[in-house]
Amino acid sequence: MNQAHDTWYSQTAAQWGKAMQRIARSCEADPDRRRDLLQEMHVALWKSYPKFDGRCSEKTWVYRIASNVSANYITREKRTNRPLVSLDTIDEAALSQTNETADTEL
Repeated sequence: MNQAHDTWYSQTAAQWGKAMQRIARSCEADPDRRRDLLQEMHVALWKSYPKFDGRCSEKTWVYRIASNVSANYITREKRTNRPLVSLDTIDEAALSQTNETADTEL
């Protein structure tokens, strides 16, 4: 691309990078896979420069890109049959472990 493109990306990534990290962290618990997801977000942001026309705020643009990449990631994960665990399942597992510990202490 050109210098303006690189400058825009660098400034945008610096300003909104932490928000992108939070979105990645909300979608993936594994640190290595989360880094891959974050990298996908950054690549998509970099590629999006020619399409950004200022009709929305830069913040909205970044969040839209990060959200779309995350949604695609989650869809891809479901297709590869990687089991996703619901919060209810986690709560049930924690409760049963607590009950088992209490039973063995008696």
